[in-house]
Amino acid sequence: MIRINCPYCHATLSPAELEQADIQGQFGLLCPDCGSVLVREVPMPESHGIEAHYPEMPFHHAR
Repeated sequence: MIRINCPYCHATLSPAELEQADIQGQFGLLCPDCGSVLVREVPMPESHGIEAHYPEMPFHHAR
């Protein structure tokens, strides 16, 4: 069984004991004892392909 120690209040928790929360539109897991955010989803930045950096070069992607 996996046990998680809260770095703030040092409570020993199982993954099922963590509280889920929506923090500014992002998923997060909180310590139920002290309310500290232990894990937070990081939004993926918008990205683009290498073609945007080299518009003059033809790229042929493998299929």
